[in-house]
Amino acid sequence: MGAKVDTLRIASFNTHWGVTLAGLPFDVVEACTALNPQVLVLQESWRPNGEPGYAAEIAMRLGMTLHELPIMSDRNSARPRGLALPPGEVGDCGLAVLTSLPVVDRANINLGHAPGDAIKERFGLALTVSLPSGSRATIAGVHASHRLWGSLPQLRRLHHAVNDIGGPSAIVGDCNMWGPPIKSVLRGRRRAVKGRTWPSARPHSQIDHIWIDQYWRVLSSSVEPDVGSDHRPITAEIQLLEINP
Repeated sequence: MGAKVDTLRIASFNTHWGVTLAGLPFDVVEACTALNPQVLVLQESWRPNGEPGYAAEIAMRLGMTLHELPIMSDRNSARPRGLALPPGEVGDCGLAVLTSLPVVDRANINLGHAPGDAIKERFGLALTVSLPSGSRATIAGVHASHRLWGSLPQLRRLHHAVNDIGGPSAIVGDCNMWGPPIKSVLRGRRRAVKGRTWPSARPHSQIDHIWIDQYWRVLSSSVEPDVGSDHRPITAEIQLLEINP
């Protein structure tokens, strides 16, 4: 019998706080459940009143564990225009990484501040997971700065931190930058998904990415339809190549 071959289905989605550009709620849970991922990276994941938000419901629905990293309060000026804040406690918004695989390590990676960004500090959230064969892989979720070119130093910093962890890896999320400039700072990585993701109604740019290293091959990938956010979700199924000792 041959050795087990590890495949991994990854999805990424900037949920825009769970509202449309008009500030109306859309069904984030249904949209994410339909992606059927093993690892799901959410950006702009909102928890109103600081209580469990839709990411927790998605995790429960898909039988995943949820790891969250709040980046700002929901009083921050970076929140969507027209967002109706509920009365009560201040909520938060940030990254969420959900997985159905066992998590063996977690790292919060400080990416610093981009000049002019309303968010004081951005972070990457890296989970090292155990694959069915026993191999390990690190998936690092990110929402880089939207300030022009501000994302590149942050992505470079995340890239080096993930490489320091070692082993197969992917950098996943809203990179707020096109593929060619990112490729210049994520040396040795390539895009698992190619296609326009933003703005969702009539996309003209790809700023949402899954950047994989040399340990993977891409089996399939897609940019998903518009489901309500200003970004479109992306998915990729990748396969781990044999790693020589």
